[in-house]
Amino acid sequence: MAAHCRTRCMPRGSRDPATTMSALIHPVHVERVMGFIERAQAAGDKIVRGGTLWKDGGNWVEPTLIMPRSNDSEVVQNEVFGPVLTVQTFRDEAEGVALANSTAYGLSGMVYTGNRERAERVGRAVRGGTVWVNTFLVRDLTAPFGGVGISGIGREGGDYALDFHSDLKTLQILEGSVV
Repeated sequence: MAAHCRTRCMPRGSRDPATTMSALIHPVHVERVMGFIERAQAAGDKIVRGGTLWKDGGNWVEPTLIMPRSNDSEVVQNEVFGPVLTVQTFRDEAEGVALANSTAYGLSGMVYTGNRERAERVGRAVRGGTVWVNTFLVRDLTAPFGGVGISGIGREGGDYALDFHSDLKTLQILEGSVV
């Protein structure tokens, strides 16, 4: 584990239940993720946090937060599949939904709000196979899982896997988190 790791990371061979982050699967995956980070920086996007390999060896990429110069940034418009997030500001709900729906991808999304009506409205408006409200990666294995747009094909999970060519959506709101 890296000395400067601020999250609970998984050392090689460990199955510690307190783990919140693990290494990437392969050096080629590390190169792909680091390529997104390096190209973002070269394009003028601001690396707010992270952006480097951890020095302990292995396939560790430091969790990275990027503030893109525009919504057209490569790191915004593509699926990175690594510990990289972007942060974008918006003036109102409609602009936020438009930003969320501006890519060709739609595997999943997250909405954070304390308002039930907004949770329902925005959760339904965000284009994605799964949209979580006030939670992340909560998954009922009998519910469908899969993306829309160019994020995968069809669904897995439950009877919905039989509806391979449909665009179903799951909206999950953390119980007690909205009024």
